[in-house]
Amino acid sequence: KWNGAVAGRLDAYGIRCKTVFYREWRRAMWERALYDAVWNLIGAVRVEDTDHADVAMFFDVEASDMMWELVNNLRGGLAVTLIYGFEDRLLSIAEMRGKDEPCELIDEMFDHLQNVFPGSCVMLNEYLNYAKDRRGLLQGAKVPPVPTELSELPSLIKTGNLRANGVI
Repeated sequence: KWNGAVAGRLDAYGIRCKTVFYREWRRAMWERALYDAVWNLIGAVRVEDTDHADVAMFFDVEASDMMWELVNNLRGGLAVTLIYGFEDRLLSIAEMRGKDEPCELIDEMFDHLQNVFPGSCVMLNEYLNYAKDRRGLLQGAKVPPVPTELSELPSLIKTGNLRANGVI
């Protein structure tokens, strides 16, 4: 609503900014949240020091799998669909700008990660538990447990009397 006025004021002082429609801005913010969560987590669980460019170049399959799992939950939980090619965009951003950006886990950031992305992301939970239990990271964060057996996952099949009148 006010993007033109704010952009005009910034432009008057020599600060350029791009104005976009709300949906495009929302998608860009979800892409940034996805980037921050996936790259930092995948890189921080490594024994060696890893930066964002290393994750994009050497652990791209893991990053891609985790991104798709989170994005599918976004689509189903918040009705947000990221623009086609988000995966390549984020990988190229990490390769170009991530060389000097170390992967680090901050307790405050990952404590609320489960509230940001809807649904249950098994791969994300596995990495968070590995970071906490094996690497000694995220000691102050509440990490959801990973189901150890398939029977611990919630069933998608509804049971019981499903008729409105209660008569079978």
